[in-house]
Amino acid sequence: MRIFTFLFCAIAGVCSAQDFGASLALGANFSQVDGDHLAGYNKLGMNAGLQINRKINNDWEGAFEIRFSMKGAKKVLDPDFPTPDLKLSYHYLEVPLLAKYTKYDKITPYAGLAIGVNVFNERDENSIRTEESALRPMETSFILGGTYFITPKVGIDLRHSMSITTIRDQKLIIQSATVIGNAGWRNRLFTLGLVFNLSR
Repeated sequence: MRIFTFLFCAIAGVCSAQDFGASLALGANFSQVDGDHLAGYNKLGMNAGLQINRKINNDWEGAFEIRFSMKGAKKVLDPDFPTPDLKLSYHYLEVPLLAKYTKYDKITPYAGLAIGVNVFNERDENSIRTEESALRPMETSFILGGTYFITPKVGIDLRHSMSITTIRDQKLIIQSATVIGNAGWRNRLFTLGLVFNLSR
């Protein structure tokens, strides 16, 4: 209860401060993992968080976010070619830092970097659940997106995220057992959701 009271007071304080603003974000991730040989944005997950904005000048804002993001990959089964079922679930607590271009009335494009900490990971193969032991505990990703404001308080947000650092190493092997290097796995996803402006 004290945590929620603190967050409410912090958001209220930010919203009332000059040149600062706050927004709530709620959406869905459509994700895949590059390098795992499972093609397609088939893994659905939640994405939710809080964004704090600070006006830099008439055209630009800086933004700091705290988000919970459910990533991973999922194999789509083909009835004609049954193969083992596989689902990768990687959940992150992320801190994105964004630069937002605010010159347009309805659309706000933005880009930035995010640092994520893995708080949950699971490999579900034919209902046998194990941890992905080789998964790295942290991730750095690049973000590119934009928000279309339906009203001054509500916007539709679409962003694309991709890991800059690998989340897991994958050895490359040619012919017999000759190792020629490492190809890393990377999270890649689209996030579609709503943004609620809490500023006055």
